Amino acid sequence: MSQNYKFKSLQIAESDHKKAEDPNKLTVFEVGETRTIDFTLLDGTRQNFAYIHYLTAWLGKDGDDRVIKIFFATHLVTIKGYCLDDLYDELIKLSVKYIKAHDERYADMIEEDKAFVTDIKITWKKEGED
Repeated sequence: MSQNYKFKSLQIAESDHKKAEDPNKLTVFEVGETRTIDFTLLDGTRQNFAYIHYLTAWLGKDGDDRVIKIFFATHLVTIKGYCLDDLYDELIKLSVKYIKAHDERYADMIEEDKAFVTDIKITWKKEGED
């Protein structure tokens, strides 16, 4: 006599996999419990930082662009885009898992009041630099 068991962990993994495969959904950032933040640049390059190295963030304007600057112990991450307020609010909570930049031509795939990241620049903070 055999019985089929359905493990909850397998169902969760399958549902996560199905969500990730939705080709019509453009994801700019994701939140949840995490100890790191992962950045994906336009060219596909990825880099992550541990939140223990997070110092502060700043939201403002650089010309016509909205900008978030995230200061880590060794790096400065500059994010440009539209409607970045929600993303900034999640950064304050240290809950952003990843942020991905997208080509500006895909901006219309996101609801008008949702965050859209057009560029991410990661620069090394040199010794002696404030």
